[in-house]
Amino acid sequence: MVADIAIVGGGPSGLALAGILERAGLSYIVYERSNIDVPPRGGCLDLHDGGGQLAMKEAGCYEKFREYGRGGEATIHAVWDHLGNKVFTHGEGVDSPELDREQIKQALLTTIPEENIKWGQAVTSSERNNKGDVVLHFGDGISATGFKLVIGADGSNSKIRHLVTPAKPKYAGMMFWTGEIHSSNPFYTKVEEVAKLGPMIVLGRSTMIWIQRQGDGHYRMELGFKGPENFAEKIQVDLLDTEAVKILMLTNDFFGGHADSIKAIIEAIDSSFHAWPLYYMPPDALAWKAAKGVTLIGDAAHVTTPFIGEGANIALLDSVALARKLKEFGISQKAVEEYEKDMFPRARDVIQKSVKSGELYFDWNAPQSVMESSRRGVQFGGLGQKSNTTVEVGV
Repeated sequence: MVADIAIVGGGPSGLALAGILERAGLSYIVYERSNIDVPPRGGCLDLHDGGGQLAMKEAGCYEKFREYGRGGEATIHAVWDHLGNKVFTHGEGVDSPELDREQIKQALLTTIPEENIKWGQAVTSSERNNKGDVVLHFGDGISATGFKLVIGADGSNSKIRHLVTPAKPKYAGMMFWTGEIHSSNPFYTKVEEVAKLGPMIVLGRSTMIWIQRQGDGHYRMELGFKGPENFAEKIQVDLLDTEAVKILMLTNDFFGGHADSIKAIIEAIDSSFHAWPLYYMPPDALAWKAAKGVTLIGDAAHVTTPFIGEGANIALLDSVALARKLKEFGISQKAVEEYEKDMFPRARDVIQKSVKSGELYFDWNAPQSVMESSRRGVQFGGLGQKSNTTVEVGV
């Protein structure tokens, strides 16, 4: 028997939506490309009151979220300049616990029956048949159709988005190369003394370093810089060659002009690297006419740069908003229209603020430029400022 709703993607927003639909008694199935034992890729996330936390409540796993969440010192962001001076901190007393993505996944899985998730089922393409129904095609050659509603929760490279809009994410002109420092590393205690439990952010010379302790104790290192989208291929550097990447990153074009104490942390990275180019959906593209039998949530709808810490929270808020519209209007075109009307302005606001924040953080004179904007009362949401993102959703 075909489920009424197909959720393509088992990331935080897809699983949260499934958990909420389960409590509402609606018929659904989740298709996730990864196997259940594969940890989600990416750093830890902070879930905000009224954003991600609201989704945890409505999915029925708020207590498990609280059990996993790391508060206190883990929420304090320390901002440094490239000369090795701590400039300011923020986040003290904020109720935004940090969780690993695997912990969010495990919390949400407590709300969803096993049979409602198809693991290792990668949707490779989608189309409409001659009746106008959405057809999902999987990597194993199988296809599925007959759903009343298909929801793309499959991230920035969504295989569902083209059924809704021709718009595509835009490259932001900057990227992070990500490495790690583990507890077995002789330099680990030095990193722990400086970075502590919360994020350590180093700004200056049009670069950004984000250092953050993860749930198992290792530190995730994000080395951010401006460059072309295919930078690694263009300069023919192998990101699996740890020493070659560190040599490049420590040249004057990148982090060679930083303080010795900062460069020593980069030199201590003990893993291979992977590239994280940053994209965002052009805000003016968030205005499409609702499509028949299909919609988008999270990064599939409105991927954004990470500079105000709201991407995961508004993705989870999409799950809440869409589920509420489905409960109010049924599985209908009206529900999709009302959800998207609610989602568009919220997503545009976050994208615009995050893009503007990124420009400030990658300014040559950061973090001074960030502080000057804050003193002028510029409300963009970001380091040193409370985001003004609207977290209320229509009911």
